[in-house]
Amino acid sequence: MTEYRVGAFPLILRPHPRAKYLKLRFDARSRTILLTLPPGVSNRKALQFAQKHHDWIQQQNDKSPDIIPLIAGQIIPFRGRSVKIIHRADDRAAIKTGYDQLIVGGPRPGFEIRLYNWLKKQARHAVIDAVETFSPTLGHRPARITIRDSKSRWGSCSHKKNLSFSWRLILAPDDILRYVVAHEMAHLGEMNHGPAFWALVENLFPDWKTARRWLKSDGNKLMLIG
Repeated sequence: MTEYRVGAFPLILRPHPRAKYLKLRFDARSRTILLTLPPGVSNRKALQFAQKHHDWIQQQNDKSPDIIPLIAGQIIPFRGRSVKIIHRADDRAAIKTGYDQLIVGGPRPGFEIRLYNWLKKQARHAVIDAVETFSPTLGHRPARITIRDSKSRWGSCSHKKNLSFSWRLILAPDDILRYVVAHEMAHLGEMNHGPAFWALVENLFPDWKTARRWLKSDGNKLMLIG
């Protein structure tokens, strides 16, 4: 497999049958360039396109925040509010919440995985609660719900009616999580983004435009956590 680079940055080419133009995206987490190619565009032309945007890529890298690890002393958002991660080795291996703290008990080995698993579990509970709220109105239920370590997508709906969500939704305000769930559940009725789909979203979550704007302006920061 040919490896491409633009300066110091790896370049991943992604041909897409429905793309209408070349689309460049900088992934802050991996410091990688993602370039979507429409049909008929050669890899050579795509590489030339990316090279022309080297200064833009460098600017994206320079302004991108660093990854925030799940370690003791770190401050992260949880359900939209800032909390400090506290480690208490003498406590039992469980996690407690305070207004501004996440207290992780147990020995130092396994600290991060305990916290990660707990956050993932909280995300699942919150997603299921939202699904149960929206299902009677929508008249559809998902076949399966999965919580993943997605670093680029907040949610997805498969043709088999399976819904998947990023655990990082639990870091966002509750309304943002509920919007993403409403969005993916609307796909149970409409597997597209046409007017009928957005009508379903609005019926489930009337303030969806505000939540969507928040995800575009602040969501990428959450993808850099963990």
